[in-house]
Amino acid sequence: MDAVRPGIADGFIALADEKGLRIVADGLRFTNEVRLDAKEEYLYAVETCGRCITRFRIGADGSLSDREIFGPSDFGPAGFPDGCTFDAYGNLWVTLIMAERLIALTPEGEVLTIFDDGQPDKIAALEAAYQAGQATPELMMATRSTVTPWMASITFGGPDLRNAYIGTLFGDRIPWFRSPVAGLPMIHWR
Repeated sequence: MDAVRPGIADGFIALADEKGLRIVADGLRFTNEVRLDAKEEYLYAVETCGRCITRFRIGADGSLSDREIFGPSDFGPAGFPDGCTFDAYGNLWVTLIMAERLIALTPEGEVLTIFDDGQPDKIAALEAAYQAGQATPELMMATRSTVTPWMASITFGGPDLRNAYIGTLFGDRIPWFRSPVAGLPMIHWR
């Protein structure tokens, strides 16, 4: 619970290669999922408690540089990003776990809301506590919806990669829908 407050930046990204294991980026706020863009030029990192997506340029040696925020610097009330994936058009789809929202960030960083199942009163209560450094498990758990209880991840599947599957932390099934766009095939599928 100590990490669920503003200002804690003790997360990092490590690289394991023929040289061993080394930290290639640090000072992140609750580091979560990471994804590479289609050309593998940039690594996008979810900063859950930073409430943003951070992007790094990838060096030939695996180093990360040119750190910048991609999209908004804050996703707003209880806008804690958790999972992400790219679609075939370069949009980065992001789950906002406690806001119970699925968004997409266009290549220009514009926010598009895909699905919103959040409870505004519960989100407001959590937001106030978070800003005061007093978020509790009870306030966090109260934000759970019934359709996507704690929307934690998003991935594309099916033969045409147009089935969008949502992973939840408290669901007993995997919600999914047909997406108007296909997902980006994973690099190891090629």
